[in-house]
Amino acid sequence: MDSEFSSNRFSTPVEGFQAPIRHPELCFDDGNLAVVTGSHYFVVHRGLLCRHSDVLEKQLAAVSKEDSPLLEGHIVLALDDDPNDFAHLLRALYGRFSYDNSVGNFPVASAILRLSTKYEIAGLRDTAVRTLSLSWPTTLDLWELREKAVTSAEGMYAPRPLLPHPILLINLAREIGEHSLLPSAFYDLSRYLPSQLMEGHAGPNGVHYHLADDDLCKVLRGKEQGARFFSTFIVTELEARGPSAHCLHRNEVQPALKRACQMAFEAVTFELIRDVNGMVCNRNTDPLFTIADSVLMQTRDDQPGVENKAAYRACEACRLDYAAVVQAAREDFWRQLPTWFELEVKNWA
Repeated sequence: MDSEFSSNRFSTPVEGFQAPIRHPELCFDDGNLAVVTGSHYFVVHRGLLCRHSDVLEKQLAAVSKEDSPLLEGHIVLALDDDPNDFAHLLRALYGRFSYDNSVGNFPVASAILRLSTKYEIAGLRDTAVRTLSLSWPTTLDLWELREKAVTSAEGMYAPRPLLPHPILLINLAREIGEHSLLPSAFYDLSRYLPSQLMEGHAGPNGVHYHLADDDLCKVLRGKEQGARFFSTFIVTELEARGPSAHCLHRNEVQPALKRACQMAFEAVTFELIRDVNGMVCNRNTDPLFTIADSVLMQTRDDQPGVENKAAYRACEACRLDYAAVVQAAREDFWRQLPTWFELEVKNWA
């Protein structure tokens, strides 16, 4: 059979050897190299592999110097990779793969990332990392875009049908040494209940994925730090918050009207303490969102062109002052994420 190995010196097949299966897609008529991975082989272009990977080029140079077996008349490069993973890598090299962060595409993206790291294919690796960083970014602005993309028009937050579970991302980032993805993935995971963290995650193939014990402890400690930041924010910025210097009610004679803005912030404090966001929007244990939502509580359900007559609404001047405080607090929160999860990340914004 053409698909059987044969020696450069002898035409008889190697005894006791089961020939690998020709890949139905990634075997090119003008290919000049046979790559064997597990039960399959690929007929590809040697120049393409060498141009992208110095590691593969060195392996091929070593094979060429030996009395190598042939497959379909081509020199054989034997690798220890999973054939499905290597097929994904080849599709990416040949421009047959479109990057996205969907749940179903994550096994493909992770295979490409692992192998492009292993074989030092820098361009391919950088593209895959940039794509993943759209969902687990280093900046607060990109995190906001990510959160909006997984929130329905009714305000229900549901990231899991659209994005892979953060445990999968954390394990992958650890494996490939890409620490820039870790802080936002750790924060994503920290919003789960402790019982969910302990149970791990069941993937689409039914296999349970778990964090390393050290990473699990970091998630729990970071979760505690985020909760502490949030409680401190409530105490320092909301409890007994006074009106703005430009408060529209500052000249009111009646005490109730004069204290209208202060009463509005007291109402926000009460709503945050009883975790109204967690019950209504499925955003429990998410301080970054809840701090921002404390501003929206003041304007939610307002109708354009209609006077806001709802009780416990601060005036525009007081809301603007408070919004600036909230923005500064959220930026401070984001800045501290790597420290809380005991991670060292360069260029964290």
